[in-house]
Order: sequence, then structure tokens, then C-alpha cells
Amino acid sequence: MASLKYHLDHFLDHFPREERLSSDPVQFVHRYDDLRDREIAGLIAAVFAYGNVKSVLRTVDNALSYLGPSPARTIASFDVRRDLRDLRGFYHRFNTSRDLAVLFWIIQRALERYGSLEATFTSGLSSSDADITGALENFSATLLGFGHEPFYPRGELKRRIGVRFFFPRPSEGSACKRLNLYLRWMARPADGIDCGVWSGVAPSQLVIPLDTHIARISTYIGLTEMKSPGWPMALDITRSLRRLHADDPLRYDFALCHLGIAGDCPRKRNLEKCVRCPILAICKL
Repeated sequence: MASLKYHLDHFLDHFPREERLSSDPVQFVHRYDDLRDREIAGLIAAVFAYGNVKSVLRTVDNALSYLGPSPARTIASFDVRRDLRDLRGFYHRFNTSRDLAVLFWIIQRALERYGSLEATFTSGLSSSDADITGALENFSATLLGFGHEPFYPRGELKRRIGVRFFFPRPSEGSACKRLNLYLRWMARPADGIDCGVWSGVAPSQLVIPLDTHIARISTYIGLTEMKSPGWPMALDITRSLRRLHADDPLRYDFALCHLGIAGDCPRKRNLEKCVRCPILAICKL
């Protein structure tokens, strides 16, 4: 573990974070100064963070354009009958303008009931919880539990995969990558990438946003022996990272993820690429 930590810390210290920020949806959170706007923009950016990078950035920019300079103020005054037609034309893969309207509605309901998205999330979290598993389960259930009659008067939300896709649950086996990404942005200290918006979630409680890149690289460097990506693997990788940095295990996530996204980490040993890899010394590929 000492060697792994040394090489990962060295990799992190020399990683060109500012260069990679321009291709990451967290850039949209940095647009806003008000913390209320940041947590809303972050959730919108995270739930649409699937697909190719250009498409994701275009979609998030489009979604936030409907909310103007103050997402919190616009969401508070969002009116289904008046504003739904203004969203026509929005889509992202299988998500439609109606899904976006439901997302705005869900956020509005959460703010009305809890005052903030942070309070919504922490309503299911205790400081004694080892991680955010239970709180994330509660968060998704709460947001999907608000009345959606203006959109689905016959209860169609239960069949509306596009909306439920926004809020997966650990109990369903999902790695919940996009929500864990959102939590990382919100709860980790501001470091030029993550934003330090929330104070009620300890960085030590976070779970890694597991995608195919993190799953693959984590097996290469011995963070997990599991083969199937899902919530158990996300917890296993996070436990390994806690042994390297107990208070802030996700400090390595951004760099490791972008190593995979950029194509710098091949699926099979490639002498040309591998010889330039900054973590070659700890790779078991």
C-alpha cells in the first residue's frame, strides 16, 4: 500500500487538472458564485453525464440555459403550465424535454420541503455512517417520491425509465456513478476541480463514481479483485482508497478517470502507451 500511495500521490501532483477541466461537466458548477445555484447546476450536470463528452457538455449547457443566470431563482418560480412549452426541443439520447421539466419540478419540490439539495440529502445521513449508501438510497427515493401528477396523472412515472434513470439506488445494484460524481463535486474541498459546496457530508463518507474506466484501472493497480461493476465494487475500491487516504479517499478519482477517458490507459498492454504511463510502476496489466 505504501508504494501504491506514493505513486498515486506523485501522479496526482503532476496531473494537468486545469487542462482536463475543460472536458469535464463540473466546469458548469464553476460558472456560479452562489452556493444555491452551484448545487442545482451540479445536479443537472451530473444526471446528464452519460454518453460522449461533447454531447454531455452540449446537453448540460443547453439545460442550464433555460435557467438563466440564477438557477435557484428560476427553479423556485418554475411553472409547469407556463414553462413546459419553453423546453420543447431539448433531448439527450433517451431523455426528453418532459424529463427535463420533471427534473426541474423535482428540484423545486425538494427546495420547498427541505430548503436545499444538501438538506434533502443529509436528511438520510448520520455523521456516524461509514459511507453514503443509506443517504443515497433515501435521496433517490425522496426525489422520485414527490407527486408528479402534473406530468403523469395516471402514474406513468413508474414506467418512465428516463426520469428514474436520473436517480438510481444502491439497493438495485447500480454503481450510481453520476450521483456519486455529484456528491464528490459538492462535498470534497474546493481544489480547482471539486467545489466544496456542502459541509454536511464528510469527504471520508463518499463513494467513488464507478464507471468502466475506474473499474478497469482499479483492477490494474490492485484496488479491487471484483470483476462486475456495481455498488459492491464501488464500495470495495473506496475501501482500498481509504487505506491510502482515510479522510479524503476520492482525491484520486478525477485523475484516474481522465487517464481512462483520454485513452491513455489501454485495455491490453501497449508498449508505446504503457511506457509513458505515470502509474506504470504499480500496474499489474
